[in-house]
Amino acid sequence: MEVQHLSVRNATVTAREWSASQVGLLVRVEVLVTLSCALLTALVFLGSSRRNSHSAAFRLVVWLVLMLSYPAVSYTIGLMQSGSFDNSLVVVWACFLLGCSDGIATCSVDGNDKQARIMLNQATQVLYVFLLLISYMHSLHLHLKILLVLLWVLNVVKLGMRLLSLLSVGRERVLTADNWLISKYMADEEQVSSAYGFDPKTMEGYKYVVTGEMKKNGRDADSVQGKLLDATDAYVVTVDKVWQCEGSLLSSKDSSSSKFKDLCLSFALFKLLRRRLNSSPLPELGDIRTAVFVRRGIAGGGDHERLFRVMEVELSFLYDFHYARYPSPKQTLIPETAMFVAQMALSLCTLFSSPLLHYSSNNNPAAGDNKTISTGLDIWLARLVIALFVILELFQYLSLVLSDWHKVKLLCRYVRRRSWHGHRAMEMLLWLVCRATLTTRYWSNTVGQYSLLHACLENERSWILRMPLLHEWVKGRLTEARRITRRSLPTSVKQAIHQHLKSDWLCYSAMYGDRTLQRNILEYDFEWFTSSYKHGGMGILLIWHIATTIRGAADAGGDAGGEDSYEAATTLSNYCGYLLFQAPELVTDAIYDERLLMEALHRRIQEHLRSNQCRSEGDMFVKLLAFKPSGTNTSEEDEILADGVRLGSLIEAKLPDEKERWKVLAEMWVELLLTVTPSHNVSAHVNRLATGGELITHLWPLLTHAGMIERPTPCTLWAPYVYRRR
Repeated sequence: MEVQHLSVRNATVTAREWSASQVGLLVRVEVLVTLSCALLTALVFLGSSRRNSHSAAFRLVVWLVLMLSYPAVSYTIGLMQSGSFDNSLVVVWACFLLGCSDGIATCSVDGNDKQARIMLNQATQVLYVFLLLISYMHSLHLHLKILLVLLWVLNVVKLGMRLLSLLSVGRERVLTADNWLISKYMADEEQVSSAYGFDPKTMEGYKYVVTGEMKKNGRDADSVQGKLLDATDAYVVTVDKVWQCEGSLLSSKDSSSSKFKDLCLSFALFKLLRRRLNSSPLPELGDIRTAVFVRRGIAGGGDHERLFRVMEVELSFLYDFHYARYPSPKQTLIPETAMFVAQMALSLCTLFSSPLLHYSSNNNPAAGDNKTISTGLDIWLARLVIALFVILELFQYLSLVLSDWHKVKLLCRYVRRRSWHGHRAMEMLLWLVCRATLTTRYWSNTVGQYSLLHACLENERSWILRMPLLHEWVKGRLTEARRITRRSLPTSVKQAIHQHLKSDWLCYSAMYGDRTLQRNILEYDFEWFTSSYKHGGMGILLIWHIATTIRGAADAGGDAGGEDSYEAATTLSNYCGYLLFQAPELVTDAIYDERLLMEALHRRIQEHLRSNQCRSEGDMFVKLLAFKPSGTNTSEEDEILADGVRLGSLIEAKLPDEKERWKVLAEMWVELLLTVTPSHNVSAHVNRLATGGELITHLWPLLTHAGMIERPTPCTLWAPYVYRRR
């Protein structure tokens, strides 16, 4: 036993001595270089996919990569600079590792204030590499020495360009200067043009600014002097100018031209929506054109996909504004292009240079009498780092050139320059650039699903959740994954929303299902279950959710099970249940009250199921139909559950035809969702963009452009729910 112990100790001492030797230090550096390359590669390629992922594990990986990449590179370069070994290839590793960057700015809205820290970290890395270059200057081949010095200079210039971009077109500057100018323009344009004719189908009369709100060479002067925009200025491109463009790239009848015009429309709408980020004035809300813009413009026609595509691209600009590094369309890409060409030239010259092609650790004429320390893998690692640098820079440059920001700039330049119209080669080049993309879908195109009654039944079945010693917080986290599911957004839901927006719903002050019941002549039968319901907006959603779940279970095996209306109604019902349970900040301002109500309702349903020994879905619905509030002082949760059960029976009685029943329920749920969509909680929607996006977040800007920014208040205000611990 003692011999084995001595052997282990000797092996440990030997390993420690080897790691402290020159070869051991070099191996550590090579491992760290490989790890840093892997982190930077993951950061670049995963960054473009995080916008459409709801996976918490995927977001955690991206966050960890972002947090670890900069310290890993800094530590690796620092270890190179302080190492006692002699290997000139470490300078190659350091220079190209320094050049690898990423397209992620932050992982959250609150992370924007960390940009100064990241810039300082990168400046420190530049300094470390400079010191490393100086220390190896005597041993580097002349050809390699010139190339690496030039590459280091380019990295300094690249850092300066990023700092200049951060200072000149930073987020805070845009939210103050640009938003102020757009608000002033919209107020003036509304007064000038409101008396003229307009047509949202052809965008005649809609002078929403796409680009040109600041002169190319007069940004600061215009901002200081308060110079307002002029829609007649040739440099200012508005939506109506895009639609009136006579060039074949935008005037043809094919789908590409329509998508190009919608891309400009999405960017103009993004600029209008951006004002809500800092509560800038919205003077166009009272304009009649705004009231009909969504109904006859975006939602006009029979293409429901266009409605969601315009909103999806608009929110992609909002996402990039917060989470990505894309320059403003007012900037030129000439510096980035020159930088890219120079970096590619230096990289390829270094990769195929004579010192690397004929590298030998024993044949270094500039090394003097000192023998170069080598592991045999260092030259291959150098080639790998250079190749990786080329791939990452090419990917990031193409992402910039093929970004929607750059496409908008090219299309607006096409509108301004009539000489480009009819120029076959130029139009073909623009068409190829605008059609090509490296970006995945802008959102996951899925909706969360949560059924309150089924979740309570599952909780009652689980023996783990009925353990008395298990803390309530732990129970909630254990069951959250079982309660929440996600499904692809059905086409029937998109069509139902599109059809509802095309109707006259936006022209009335209807809310919480009133207009749907009026249209189907049912307002007197369901009067107490809409805007006049005594427990307010969240109570309305809950009773209709309970009623839809009961009716859905009863009609699932009938003819309605294959109807689009059934799918739309049940999907939206479970989606609103998901919002109440998972994201209440998107549908209500009384977030804490809503959470307390949901918890109390959960407990009440589980108590009822437990007392009636319900263990199956069919048994649960039979027992729920017999539910009656107990006692004289009926609580809110008892009344909501009882009213939901009563509403389910009333729906069957007043709408005996299944097809008609689910048609009304689908319309009802679309109106309920649209009613709770308007919100002033902008940060909640922006935060959701980084976690895959939500359907309600796509409807939120849509209603903003329709002039609806306030959530309607039910006739009876919902008194704050008072939590009563039992």
